[in-house]
Amino acid sequence: MKQFFKFTFASCLGVLISSILVIIFLVSMLGSLVSTEESVPEIKDNSVLYIKLDKPIYDREVSDLSMLGGIAEGEIGSSIGLTEFLYVLERAKTDDRIKAIMLDITLLQANGWATIEEMRQGIKDFKTSGKKVYVYSDMLTQSAYYLASAGDKISMNPAGMLTMTGLGAEVMYYKDLLDKFDVDVELIRPKNNSYKSAGETYITNKMSVENREQIKAYLGAIWEHIAKNIVSERRLDAAEFENKISNLELCLPKDALANKLIDEVSFKTDVEDMISKEVRAKHKLDKSDKITFVKYAKYRKTLTNIFNVKQENIAIVYAYGDVNQGKGSDLSIGSETIVKSIRKAAANKSVKAIVLRVNSPGGDAIASELITNEVIKAKKIKPVIVSMGDVAASAGYEMSSNATKIVAQPVTITGSIGVFGVMPNFARTLKTNLGITFDTVKTHKNSVGLSLTTPVSQDVKMMMQRNVENFYDNFITRVATGRNKDKAYIDSIARGRVWIGSQAKTLGLVDEFGGLKKAIEIAAKEADMKEYGIIAYPKSKDIATQLMEAVSGENDMEEFTKELGKPYSFFLELKSICEMQGVQARIPYLISIK
Repeated sequence: MKQFFKFTFASCLGVLISSILVIIFLVSMLGSLVSTEESVPEIKDNSVLYIKLDKPIYDREVSDLSMLGGIAEGEIGSSIGLTEFLYVLERAKTDDRIKAIMLDITLLQANGWATIEEMRQGIKDFKTSGKKVYVYSDMLTQSAYYLASAGDKISMNPAGMLTMTGLGAEVMYYKDLLDKFDVDVELIRPKNNSYKSAGETYITNKMSVENREQIKAYLGAIWEHIAKNIVSERRLDAAEFENKISNLELCLPKDALANKLIDEVSFKTDVEDMISKEVRAKHKLDKSDKITFVKYAKYRKTLTNIFNVKQENIAIVYAYGDVNQGKGSDLSIGSETIVKSIRKAAANKSVKAIVLRVNSPGGDAIASELITNEVIKAKKIKPVIVSMGDVAASAGYEMSSNATKIVAQPVTITGSIGVFGVMPNFARTLKTNLGITFDTVKTHKNSVGLSLTTPVSQDVKMMMQRNVENFYDNFITRVATGRNKDKAYIDSIARGRVWIGSQAKTLGLVDEFGGLKKAIEIAAKEADMKEYGIIAYPKSKDIATQLMEAVSGENDMEEFTKELGKPYSFFLELKSICEMQGVQARIPYLISIK
């Protein structure tokens, strides 16, 4: 008994000490955070803005607990916000202290071509100041090179590699896996939605003819756009460029240099010396004048008024990720949160126009309807301009369709106007593999209905078919009304087909080319505003809030999933089969474009 109390006391003491240490740690980190936020770094004259794009790039900065280790170095967060990135370039453009930019894109983590396109536009706009943009990378992916091509001088590590291969798409199929586990899946979609390919991944092991056709079409259109810009920027022979890519002749740094894709093969420190030398020569500085390389995060901290509220404002409502019912998060669209945000922006008298930033492959059809309805109501009060990101397709397109104007990049993936329903059934796998069977009692022949453990009846299939047909009819009606087009015409270009921005503009599905900046300019013009502030909705969680959630255990799963990395996305896709409720409006978002 004495030994028992001894060990019990020791355990309790250990828990107490651990708790105290955790509290001390949290208080310390919060204190560091506060002090970091309050202190504004000094930016010296003759500075080169050093931007290392080694974090995920989202539409706006997303704070995360994983950034805590970088607080001491002035790191802003675990992501780079496109909104903030463009603002930084805009401010650096007119900042006399900033003489040039060094862009390090070795670990570029952009999610899509539209984001890259908008970043390129920001870089090109910065260059109109006469200041140079120097690009360095140890290795260059295809998307990284496209971004690099907007710079003045591209340098590459001698031991690096350039992967210029053209575009390819991989689609993952789960039928054979599901067959191994005796899982049956019924795919229900409107009869003419043959291009609505998302649900096909569960019922077949290869692309349908229609899906292959649409992927080939939009891949070709995307490549045509980026190749044209690369050839123009680097002054290359188009035919020769295409031929060398086909034969993989541009992979080594020396090959890239010989073919004028890059300007220099050098190590990073040598590039920094070269930049210092050129800046000193251009601005006629003495050798005693020090050239300082200032980090993006440090310079970003000096710009405190990115979202500056004024007497008149434009509201940006960020809708990022899969569309679901409920609250969502910074990286997923919850209909409840987005509806509330649009409603707040519409009711705010200081807000004269709304920019709805949509970056979504789609999702829950009912959630999409709720958001679309709120856009329609808001448009009656003030202009609503949609800015499409990398993808605004299916439900992402529906919520965009009734805006005052729609702005997209030529390479934005959009369209996919169509719906589907998936009905998985685990009766065979439970019986065969686990010996579990089910018996039922019912008042009517279809009382069990949409059960995961009972074979789907013909009556249920017919009910679901009527359901998806009705959703599709509502979808094209919404689009036809919003775009002021004949319903029959919308049906002819819908049917679940995916388009890119350049095709969508020709078809009348979008109005203008451009990014978020362009959408804001249009919103200001529509509201007849010359000076305005920016208000962001919904409010993003700060680090302090997340720290408190971490203490309560709310963030444990989120951190766990990050550790799993890419395999977790495959697990989620399988998990989603079981969790899909009702009709879905989404594209096959696990398409990997390489």
